[in-house]
Amino acid sequence: MKKPSIQLVKYNDEVFKAVFKNVPVEITNSLRRVMMAEVPTIAVEEVIIFKNDGFLNDDSLAHRLGLIPLKTDIGTVRRLREGDGYVTLNLKVAARTTERTVYSGDLKSRDRAVGPVSDKIEIAKLAPGQAIEAEMWAVPGIGEEHAKWSPVTVAVARGVPKIRLAKEIPQDVAKGLVEVCPKNVFEAKGGEVRIVDITRCTVCGICEEKYGEFVKIGIDEGSSILYFESVGQLTTKEILDEAFNILLSKLDEFKNKFMEVELDVA
Repeated sequence: MKKPSIQLVKYNDEVFKAVFKNVPVEITNSLRRVMMAEVPTIAVEEVIIFKNDGFLNDDSLAHRLGLIPLKTDIGTVRRLREGDGYVTLNLKVAARTTERTVYSGDLKSRDRAVGPVSDKIEIAKLAPGQAIEAEMWAVPGIGEEHAKWSPVTVAVARGVPKIRLAKEIPQDVAKGLVEVCPKNVFEAKGGEVRIVDITRCTVCGICEEKYGEFVKIGIDEGSSILYFESVGQLTTKEILDEAFNILLSKLDEFKNKFMEVELDVA
């Protein structure tokens, strides 16, 4: 088996994109599925409404509050899962003489490590004289239970595109390849065509359909591309670390169960 390697394409707290050479799609897809469904975060689960004079009924208000992503760190999530149980947030706003928009920034958390990922998420609008008072309990959970606990938005695992270009490409064809590609995969310089970023290619086949004599498209599923974006509750590094830990624990559990089985070898 060829030695695996990783080529980072983009990596920050919000976005991760990398090429896993000699790592089959099945492996990176397992990691992707764990990220989506089993990496824990916290989200509002219980809402107690003391006052609601606004136009939104109580059910709609509670639903909106429950879907506000809460930023924290994986250590806080573990602490809550192991004993503390929940974090309390409060919302107390009133519109006095003018209309007022209620934003996620109006939520007050009793835990400094927990708060909305953005202060600009709109919750409701209040007319003069109206007010909202509510208390929320945010608890840990996973995306398998409800999407509000999933830490990722886009999450993709796929094979690495294979693009074979002819050694000699006429200038008009080179220009055509650049123009016809919807993902800007190609670049023409000095009479030569080069691939700018292989990970941009979606294997749509438009280039091959039009210029099949000069370009051939395929997929290498023995290697893979992993791309995901964080909702904001956790950083991409925290999501990756936790996903790897969960996946490895599943493999260890499978191995232990397998070794307990009495194999009947004839």
